[in-house]
Amino acid sequence: MGRRLGPGYLTFRVETASGRSTASAKVLRRPAVGRALIHERSTTASTNDDAKQLALAGAAHGDAVLSRVQTAGRGRAGRSFASPEGGLYLSVVLRPRAPPASWGLLPLAVGARVAATLRRAGFPVALKWPNDLLVGSQKLGGILVESSLGERPFAVVGLGLNVEGAPVEGATSLRAHGEPPAWRALAEALRAAIAGASDALDRDGGRDLLPEIRAHCVTLGKKVAWEKGEGVAVDVDDDGALLVETAGGARERVVAGDVQIRQAL
Repeated sequence: MGRRLGPGYLTFRVETASGRSTASAKVLRRPAVGRALIHERSTTASTNDDAKQLALAGAAHGDAVLSRVQTAGRGRAGRSFASPEGGLYLSVVLRPRAPPASWGLLPLAVGARVAATLRRAGFPVALKWPNDLLVGSQKLGGILVESSLGERPFAVVGLGLNVEGAPVEGATSLRAHGEPPAWRALAEALRAAIAGASDALDRDGGRDLLPEIRAHCVTLGKKVAWEKGEGVAVDVDDDGALLVETAGGARERVVAGDVQIRQAL
Protein backbone atom coordinates (compact mmCIF):
# COMPACT_ATOMS: atom_id res chain seq x y z
CA MET A 1 0.00 0.00 0.00
CA GLY A 2 1.08 3.63 -0.19
CA ARG A 3 0.19 7.20 0.61
CA ARG A 4 -3.12 9.01 0.35
CA LEU A 5 -3.74 11.60 -2.35
CA GLY A 6 -7.05 12.79 -0.93
CA PRO A 7 -10.38 11.71 0.57
CA GLY A 8 -11.48 8.23 -0.44
CA TYR A 9 -8.25 7.80 -2.41
CA LEU A 10 -5.45 5.31 -1.92
CA THR A 11 -2.25 4.91 -3.90
CA PHE A 12 -0.61 1.55 -4.46
CA ARG A 13 2.47 0.29 -6.21
CA VAL A 14 2.45 -2.98 -8.14
CA GLU A 15 5.74 -4.79 -8.63
CA THR A 16 4.62 -7.39 -11.16
CA ALA A 17 1.92 -7.96 -13.74
CA SER A 18 1.56 -11.64 -12.79
CA GLY A 19 -1.52 -13.07 -11.12
CA ARG A 20 -4.03 -12.28 -13.86
CA SER A 21 -7.52 -13.59 -13.08
CA THR A 22 -8.31 -16.92 -14.71
CA ALA A 23 -12.06 -16.27 -14.70
CA SER A 24 -13.61 -16.63 -18.12
CA ALA A 25 -14.34 -13.26 -19.67
CA LYS A 26 -16.69 -12.02 -22.35
CA VAL A 27 -15.64 -8.76 -24.03
CA LEU A 28 -18.27 -6.17 -24.91
CA ARG A 29 -17.17 -3.52 -27.34
CA ARG A 30 -17.85 -0.01 -26.13
CA PRO A 31 -19.85 1.58 -28.94
CA ALA A 32 -19.60 5.27 -28.26
CA VAL A 33 -16.17 6.35 -27.08
CA GLY A 34 -12.88 5.44 -28.72
CA ARG A 35 -11.60 1.87 -28.49
CA ALA A 36 -12.21 1.19 -24.79
CA LEU A 37 -13.59 -2.20 -23.80
CA ILE A 38 -15.71 -3.66 -21.04
CA HIS A 39 -14.40 -7.07 -19.95
CA GLU A 40 -17.32 -8.93 -18.40
CA ARG A 41 -17.00 -11.70 -15.81
CA SER A 42 -19.71 -13.68 -14.08
CA THR A 43 -17.60 -13.76 -10.91
CA THR A 44 -14.17 -12.59 -9.82
CA ALA A 45 -12.31 -11.91 -6.61
CA SER A 46 -12.00 -8.15 -7.16
CA THR A 47 -12.73 -6.07 -10.24
CA ASN A 48 -10.23 -3.47 -9.02
CA ASP A 49 -7.46 -6.09 -8.93
CA ASP A 50 -8.42 -7.31 -12.41
CA ALA A 51 -8.44 -3.74 -13.74
CA LYS A 52 -4.99 -3.07 -12.25
CA GLN A 53 -3.60 -6.05 -14.15
CA LEU A 54 -5.21 -4.78 -17.35
CA ALA A 55 -3.68 -1.35 -16.74
CA LEU A 56 -0.23 -2.87 -16.21
CA ALA A 57 -0.67 -4.77 -19.48
CA GLY A 58 -1.40 -1.52 -21.33
CA ALA A 59 -5.19 -1.13 -21.11
CA ALA A 60 -6.52 2.12 -22.55
CA HIS A 61 -8.16 4.97 -20.69
CA GLY A 62 -11.77 3.90 -20.10
CA ASP A 63 -11.24 0.13 -20.32
CA ALA A 64 -13.23 -1.60 -17.61
CA VAL A 65 -13.93 -4.85 -15.79
CA LEU A 66 -17.54 -5.71 -14.97
CA SER A 67 -18.71 -8.56 -12.74
CA ARG A 68 -21.97 -9.85 -11.29
CA VAL A 69 -20.24 -11.16 -8.14
CA GLN A 70 -17.05 -10.35 -6.22
CA THR A 71 -15.70 -12.86 -3.74
CA ALA A 72 -13.16 -10.47 -2.19
CA GLY A 73 -14.61 -7.01 -2.78
CA ARG A 74 -13.18 -4.24 -0.63
CA GLY A 75 -13.82 -0.65 0.29
CA ARG A 76 -11.76 2.07 1.91
CA ALA A 77 -9.15 1.08 4.51
CA GLY A 78 -9.29 -2.51 3.28
CA ARG A 79 -12.78 -3.10 4.63
CA SER A 80 -14.79 -5.95 3.17
CA PHE A 81 -17.41 -4.83 0.63
CA ALA A 82 -20.35 -7.24 0.33
CA SER A 83 -20.64 -8.10 -3.37
CA PRO A 84 -23.27 -10.83 -3.93
CA GLU A 85 -25.25 -11.51 -7.08
CA GLY A 86 -27.78 -8.78 -7.68
CA GLY A 87 -25.23 -5.99 -7.66
CA LEU A 88 -23.11 -4.31 -10.31
CA TYR A 89 -19.35 -4.28 -9.73
CA LEU A 90 -17.40 -2.13 -12.16
CA SER A 91 -13.77 -0.99 -12.22
CA VAL A 92 -12.52 1.48 -14.81
CA VAL A 93 -8.92 2.14 -15.85
CA LEU A 94 -8.16 5.86 -16.05
CA ARG A 95 -5.06 7.52 -17.40
CA PRO A 96 -5.56 11.16 -16.40
CA ARG A 97 -3.36 13.76 -18.04
CA ALA A 98 -3.80 16.07 -15.06
CA PRO A 99 -0.92 16.06 -12.52
CA PRO A 100 -1.29 13.27 -9.92
CA ALA A 101 -1.45 15.92 -7.20
CA SER A 102 -4.94 16.79 -8.50
CA TRP A 103 -6.21 13.20 -8.59
CA GLY A 104 -7.46 13.44 -5.01
CA LEU A 105 -10.62 15.04 -6.39
CA LEU A 106 -11.47 11.91 -8.40
CA PRO A 107 -13.58 10.03 -5.78
CA LEU A 108 -15.90 13.00 -5.33
CA ALA A 109 -15.96 13.85 -9.03
CA VAL A 110 -16.83 10.27 -9.90
CA GLY A 111 -19.47 10.18 -7.17
CA ALA A 112 -21.11 13.35 -8.49
CA ARG A 113 -21.12 12.09 -12.08
CA VAL A 114 -22.50 8.67 -11.08
CA ALA A 115 -25.19 10.30 -8.93
CA ALA A 116 -26.16 12.57 -11.84
CA THR A 117 -26.36 9.58 -14.20
CA LEU A 118 -28.63 7.67 -11.84
CA ARG A 119 -30.79 10.74 -11.23
CA ARG A 120 -31.36 11.06 -14.96
CA ALA A 121 -32.57 7.46 -14.87
CA GLY A 122 -35.13 8.40 -12.21
CA PHE A 123 -33.36 7.42 -8.98
CA PRO A 124 -32.91 10.10 -6.24
CA VAL A 125 -29.24 9.37 -5.58
CA ALA A 126 -26.91 11.67 -3.63
CA LEU A 127 -23.23 11.65 -2.71
CA LYS A 128 -22.08 11.39 0.90
CA TRP A 129 -18.56 12.68 1.42
CA PRO A 130 -16.20 11.21 0.48
CA ASN A 131 -17.30 8.15 -1.52
CA ASP A 132 -20.74 6.75 -0.64
CA LEU A 133 -23.87 6.83 -2.79
CA LEU A 134 -27.12 7.21 -0.87
CA VAL A 135 -30.85 7.23 -1.39
CA GLY A 136 -32.16 9.09 1.61
CA SER A 137 -30.09 7.83 4.53
CA GLN A 138 -29.57 4.35 3.04
CA LYS A 139 -26.42 3.28 1.24
CA LEU A 140 -26.83 2.35 -2.41
CA GLY A 141 -23.18 1.91 -3.34
CA GLY A 142 -19.59 2.95 -2.83
CA ILE A 143 -16.53 4.09 -4.74
CA LEU A 144 -12.89 3.10 -4.26
CA VAL A 145 -10.09 4.81 -6.20
CA GLU A 146 -6.62 3.27 -6.28
CA SER A 147 -3.63 4.45 -8.28
CA SER A 148 -0.14 3.60 -9.44
CA LEU A 149 2.31 6.47 -9.87
CA GLY A 150 5.03 4.63 -11.75
CA GLU A 151 6.42 5.21 -15.22
CA ARG A 152 2.92 5.03 -16.77
CA PRO A 153 0.64 6.43 -14.04
CA PHE A 154 -2.94 5.23 -13.89
CA ALA A 155 -5.92 5.15 -11.57
CA VAL A 156 -8.52 2.43 -11.14
CA VAL A 157 -11.99 3.52 -10.06
CA GLY A 158 -14.10 0.78 -8.51
CA LEU A 159 -17.87 1.15 -8.17
CA GLY A 160 -20.12 -1.25 -6.29
CA LEU A 161 -23.85 -0.65 -6.76
CA ASN A 162 -26.83 -2.48 -5.28
CA VAL A 163 -29.17 -3.13 -8.19
CA GLU A 164 -31.63 -5.91 -7.37
CA GLY A 165 -31.32 -6.08 -3.60
CA ALA A 166 -29.55 -4.74 -0.52
CA PRO A 167 -26.76 -7.06 0.68
CA VAL A 168 -26.70 -5.74 4.25
CA GLU A 169 -29.26 -4.38 6.70
CA GLY A 170 -29.83 -0.65 6.34
CA ALA A 171 -28.76 -0.50 2.71
CA THR A 172 -30.99 -0.05 -0.32
CA SER A 173 -31.07 -0.91 -4.02
CA LEU A 174 -32.21 0.54 -7.31
CA ARG A 175 -35.00 -2.05 -7.41
CA ALA A 176 -36.41 -0.61 -4.16
CA HIS A 177 -36.94 2.71 -5.95
CA GLY A 178 -38.04 1.72 -9.42
CA GLU A 179 -37.24 -0.43 -12.43
CA PRO A 180 -33.45 -0.62 -12.91
CA PRO A 181 -32.04 -0.10 -16.40
CA ALA A 182 -30.80 -3.15 -18.28
CA TRP A 183 -27.64 -4.35 -16.54
CA ARG A 184 -25.20 -3.94 -19.43
CA ALA A 185 -26.66 -0.61 -20.51
CA LEU A 186 -26.38 0.62 -16.92
CA ALA A 187 -22.75 -0.51 -16.77
CA GLU A 188 -21.89 1.35 -19.97
CA ALA A 189 -23.58 4.54 -18.76
CA LEU A 190 -21.67 4.36 -15.47
CA ARG A 191 -18.38 3.60 -17.24
CA ALA A 192 -18.89 6.68 -19.40
CA ALA A 193 -19.69 8.79 -16.31
CA ILE A 194 -16.51 7.65 -14.56
CA ALA A 195 -14.29 8.27 -17.60
CA GLY A 196 -16.01 11.63 -18.10
CA ALA A 197 -15.10 12.73 -14.57
CA SER A 198 -11.44 12.08 -15.34
CA ASP A 199 -11.71 13.91 -18.67
CA ALA A 200 -13.21 16.93 -16.89
CA LEU A 201 -10.32 16.91 -14.42
CA ASP A 202 -7.91 16.99 -17.37
CA ARG A 203 -9.63 20.00 -18.93
CA ASP A 204 -9.48 22.46 -16.05
CA GLY A 205 -7.98 20.78 -13.01
CA GLY A 206 -11.42 20.31 -11.46
CA ARG A 207 -12.74 23.87 -11.45
CA ASP A 208 -15.91 22.87 -13.30
CA LEU A 209 -16.27 19.71 -11.22
CA LEU A 210 -16.51 21.47 -7.87
CA PRO A 211 -20.00 22.97 -8.50
CA GLU A 212 -21.21 19.49 -9.52
CA ILE A 213 -19.72 17.94 -6.39
CA ARG A 214 -21.29 20.58 -4.15
CA ALA A 215 -24.68 20.18 -5.85
CA HIS A 216 -24.77 16.41 -5.29
CA CYS A 217 -23.04 16.20 -1.88
CA VAL A 218 -25.74 15.65 0.73
CA THR A 219 -23.19 16.11 3.53
CA LEU A 220 -23.01 19.86 3.00
CA GLY A 221 -25.16 21.92 5.33
CA LYS A 222 -25.52 19.03 7.78
CA LYS A 223 -24.27 18.55 11.33
CA VAL A 224 -21.44 16.04 11.18
CA ALA A 225 -18.98 14.34 13.48
CA TRP A 226 -15.59 12.84 12.76
CA GLU A 227 -12.71 11.43 14.75
CA LYS A 228 -11.43 14.82 15.92
CA GLY A 229 -14.60 16.83 16.41
CA GLU A 230 -18.00 17.90 15.18
CA GLY A 231 -19.66 20.84 13.49
CA VAL A 232 -21.52 21.78 10.31
CA ALA A 233 -20.15 20.75 6.94
CA VAL A 234 -20.02 23.95 4.91
CA ASP A 235 -17.97 23.26 1.78
CA VAL A 236 -15.62 21.04 -0.23
CA ASP A 237 -12.31 22.66 -1.14
CA ASP A 238 -10.28 22.42 -4.35
CA ASP A 239 -8.50 19.27 -3.13
CA GLY A 240 -11.73 17.51 -2.11
CA ALA A 241 -11.33 18.05 1.62
CA LEU A 242 -14.50 18.62 3.67
CA LEU A 243 -14.62 21.98 5.45
CA VAL A 244 -16.43 21.85 8.79
CA GLU A 245 -17.36 24.87 10.90
CA THR A 246 -17.23 24.12 14.61
CA ALA A 247 -19.38 25.63 17.34
CA GLY A 248 -16.58 28.07 18.10
CA GLY A 249 -16.55 29.37 14.54
CA ALA A 250 -13.29 27.73 13.47
CA ARG A 251 -13.10 25.90 10.15
CA GLU A 252 -11.58 22.43 10.22
CA ARG A 253 -10.33 20.65 7.11
CA VAL A 254 -11.20 16.95 7.06
CA VAL A 255 -9.13 15.07 4.47
CA ALA A 256 -9.78 11.41 5.32
CA GLY A 257 -11.67 9.06 7.59
CA ASP A 258 -15.29 8.44 8.45
CA VAL A 259 -17.75 11.31 8.78
CA GLN A 260 -21.13 10.68 10.38
CA ILE A 261 -24.10 12.86 9.50
CA ARG A 262 -25.88 13.74 12.75
CA GLN A 263 -29.24 14.90 11.38
CA ALA A 264 -31.99 13.53 9.17
CA LEU A 265 -31.36 13.43 5.43
